[in-house]
Amino acid sequence: MGRMQLYIVLAFSAVLLAPFTAFSQEETAGAVGIVSVPLANVRTLSGPRSRLATQVLLGDEVRILGKQDYRYQIAIPSQGNREGWIHQEAVRISENAAADDLNQGQPRIVVTSPKARALILDSTGDHKVSLYAGTRLPMLEKNEKGFTVQFPDNSFAIVKPADVSIIKPFTEFFPDKIAKSARRFQGVRHLAGGLTAQGMDTWGLISIAYRMHGIPIERDRSALMARAQVIKRKKRLRPGDIVLFQKKTMGLYVGRGRFVRAAGKRSVRVYSLYRGWFSTNFTQGLRIFDPDKWDKKIPGNMTEAEILYTQNQIASRPLGERIAYWAHRFIGTTYDPDPLGLYVRTNRIEADEKVDCMYHTFRSVELAQSAFPAEAIEKGLSLRFITQGKLEDGLVANYEERYQYGEDMTFSGKWGANITRDLGKTRKIEGSRGRDKVRILPKEELLAEKLQKKLKDGDIIYWVKDPAKRIVGEIVGHLSVVHINANTPHVIHAAGRKKKNWQGTVNGGVVKEIPFTDYVQ
Repeated sequence: MGRMQLYIVLAFSAVLLAPFTAFSQEETAGAVGIVSVPLANVRTLSGPRSRLATQVLLGDEVRILGKQDYRYQIAIPSQGNREGWIHQEAVRISENAAADDLNQGQPRIVVTSPKARALILDSTGDHKVSLYAGTRLPMLEKNEKGFTVQFPDNSFAIVKPADVSIIKPFTEFFPDKIAKSARRFQGVRHLAGGLTAQGMDTWGLISIAYRMHGIPIERDRSALMARAQVIKRKKRLRPGDIVLFQKKTMGLYVGRGRFVRAAGKRSVRVYSLYRGWFSTNFTQGLRIFDPDKWDKKIPGNMTEAEILYTQNQIASRPLGERIAYWAHRFIGTTYDPDPLGLYVRTNRIEADEKVDCMYHTFRSVELAQSAFPAEAIEKGLSLRFITQGKLEDGLVANYEERYQYGEDMTFSGKWGANITRDLGKTRKIEGSRGRDKVRILPKEELLAEKLQKKLKDGDIIYWVKDPAKRIVGEIVGHLSVVHINANTPHVIHAAGRKKKNWQGTVNGGVVKEIPFTDYVQ
C-alpha cells in the first residue's frame, strides 16, 4: 500500500501525514456489499417468483437500500444504479468488504470466455466452479497452472490463461474488439434480464461485450443516449456502436451492415441493417465510449460508469499514485467561491462540478481509496466527519459534525500518519483549535532539495502563508496534493478566493498544477 501523507504547511512550512486505508460499515441501508456467488438473479420485487430485472456477477458491488425477510433491496452502480431484490446469501457485507474482497493494489483479471471453470483451492479439497464473461477478480500470481485469483470470501482459485485477460492501466481501446466479443455469444438462448451464456437479452449481450473490455454501461436506454455520441447515418457506424430502432429495439453493430441482438424466443444471432423491418425502422446509433474524450473529462462531467471504469483501470497502482491521479483529473474544474462549500450548502457528498481545496482533497482521496463509486460515498461519510456522516434520502443530514478546518482534518488521524518531522527540521508555532503548539517545516526546509526528494505522489499539504495570522482565533490554511511530474514534485490545488457574494458571481479560479518550488516561493 502506498503512503498517503498530509503536511501542514504553515507560512511555507509543513506538517505531513502518510496515507492509510481504514473503513468500517454496518449491515444497514447504505452499506456496500459484494456479490459472493458466480451468478445471482436480481428481481423486480422481493418475492422469489417476481420478474427477473437483471443479474450480477461474482465480485460485483451492490449498494444496500433495505431488507425484507431474506432479501436485500439493492442498487447496482455498474448498471447505472438499477434497483431490484437479491437473496441475502448472494451478498457478502463485512467491516471492510470492498477493500478486502477486491484486494486493492493488486492486478485484476476479467473473464473473457463466455463461460469458464475455476479450480477452487480450499481445505475441503479442490473443486470447480463456473465463472461468466465479465467477471472481474484480483489476481495474486501467475504460475504454470494459470492465474491465482481471490474470491470475495477470501478463498483462492486457479483460472486458465485462455479464459481471462489481465486488466492493464489504460490499455489501448479498440471498439472492433467489442464487436468480436459480442459475436462469441451467437446461439445463446434469449432470457429477459439475463447477461450470461446461460441466457441473455440484448442489453445483457451489449453490457457483457463492453464489460469484457472494462467498460460498464447503463441499462437505461435514455441514460445511454445522454452519454453517447449520436450517429444518425448507417454508413457512419463503426463496430461496437449500439444501434437503436423503433419500438425500443436495439442491437450491437459488428460491421459490414450487420448487428447482433437477442430477441423474443430466439437466440443471439446476426441481422442485417438493410433488410426487412430493420431497414426502415433504424433511428440512430450510439457511440458510448471515446477513449480520447473520456480521458480528458473532469470528474464533474464523468458518469458513474466512467468513474467506475477509471477506478478499475488504476486499481493496481499504489495508493499515493491513485490519489495524485484523481487530484490531477480535477485540473480545470471551476473553483467553488461559496464560503460554506457547495457540497455542504447542498448537503451532498458528491459535488464535483465546483470544488474548493478541502473538497478537492476529500474527493481525490475518497475516489482513490475506493473500488467503486458507491464505496467512495461511504468513504466520504467516514473520512469527512468527526463522528460518522449520515444520509437521509440521499442527502447528508449531519454536516455540522464534519471537519470544518484543515487543521482538524490534519490531526484527526483519519487521513494518514503525520510525517512532518521525518522530512526535515521543524519548528513550533502557536496552534489553534485547542492545540497549544504545532510543528511546521519552515520555508528554507521546504526549498531544500533533500526534502523535495522525499515527497511522493498523493502526499497532502496543508499550507498557511502567515503562521502568525489568525482570523477569529483560527489558523487560515490551504490544502494541496503532491504529484511527481517528470521526477519533480508539483502541487495540485483548487486555486481561488472565497466570496461573501458567491451567488451569481464568476470567481475565475480553477484547479491547477504548479511546481512545488514555485508554490513555496
